[in-house]
Amino acid sequence: MTSRSNNSNCENQSCNIPLSKYIFLNDNQTNSGLIQWINSFEFIRLKKNIARDFSDATMIAEIMKFYWPKLIELHNYVPSSSLSNKISNWETLNRKVLKKVKLPLSRATIEKLSTADPRNIFQFLSSLKFVIEELEREKKIEFEKTQISPLYIIANDDMIQVSETDFCTKEYLNEEVVQLICKLKHKVKDMEQKIDNMSSLICAKDMKINDLQLQLNQKKKDNTI
Repeated sequence: MTSRSNNSNCENQSCNIPLSKYIFLNDNQTNSGLIQWINSFEFIRLKKNIARDFSDATMIAEIMKFYWPKLIELHNYVPSSSLSNKISNWETLNRKVLKKVKLPLSRATIEKLSTADPRNIFQFLSSLKFVIEELEREKKIEFEKTQISPLYIIANDDMIQVSETDFCTKEYLNEEVVQLICKLKHKVKDMEQKIDNMSSLICAKDMKINDLQLQLNQKKKDNTI
């Protein structure tokens, strides 16, 4: 392990990895997004070479500890340069954590990772990054759901709260509510027009009734004379 005193350019033992050091085999471009993601973590050991750094699974365990703290016990993963110990670390991680987060590894893959094969290390880190990003996305969606104001519609003179379902997204639900409101507005307008028409008819009938009443009163008056 390189100590802090032997690397004056690093403020701590999580010194960032130079992008130029990590290139896919037979590839001319660095995977800068993945390296930047790795550099966002602070590790116990100093980062030197991505293939060797992650080959014993200890740094993988540190990353996963941040997102799945209840699944990871760091003392189970001992830094080692021994192939058998590296394989043991990966097998423990695979059994206790990776299978539970739907990222299981085969025995052949574990052996390749333990031998510090750069392509397999990069592929695994990319897969892990994807799983973590999906986890963060799901957490964000769940959080946003708790921040959404309840939606209501009026049906049969009752105000009903409408909730989202697995088959109805917020955007789709809002569109449905808007369409319903438009339909209700048209119905209200039609009803108002009908009421106006009825009012006119009632007014005309009242006038006719009054006229007939006057005629009746006049006849009664004439008969009394």
